[in-house]
Amino acid sequence: MWKSFKVKVEPLTPEAFAPFGEVIETFEEAKPEIAKGGLTTAAYPVTAALSEASAGAELEKTPLSEGLQRAHFAFHTDAGQAFYPSLHQPTVFLVGPIKDTLEPEDVRAFYSDGSTGVCLGLKVWHTMPICVDGDDVYQTVRGDQDYHAHSVEVDFDLEQGLAIEPDLENYTP
Repeated sequence: MWKSFKVKVEPLTPEAFAPFGEVIETFEEAKPEIAKGGLTTAAYPVTAALSEASAGAELEKTPLSEGLQRAHFAFHTDAGQAFYPSLHQPTVFLVGPIKDTLEPEDVRAFYSDGSTGVCLGLKVWHTMPICVDGDDVYQTVRGDQDYHAHSVEVDFDLEQGLAIEPDLENYTP
């Protein structure tokens, strides 16, 4: 099992998020920077709860789209990426600065009440959004090139025995 690394949560404001990209109020505003190729859209269901298979199990990896912890982070070299909560549930976006490697201490957590999403800059570290309560479906747009050929990844759970978690206990929206 992995240890939880808690990250201070801050409000998602355009000023605070500027080093990582833009805050968007609609999915149509999402215009990620493109370095190669074009863009493709998708939708990812995410839940605040752990599934029955994950709850209480000795997991090898932190779930990618369940619960309040994340361990898999990536950045893309072909284009930026945007995420928008289509069901407008409260969301935390975990991001890291543009640099070759990501350390847990680099991660920042931004809270959205569900009315806004993010459009990440090229090479900004990120993970799947965290749905704070209930379920949401995140609309996304990202580069259309081969994911593995154009992404740099880190798995904190497998590599350092850590899962990154927003410190929601000490955050008041």
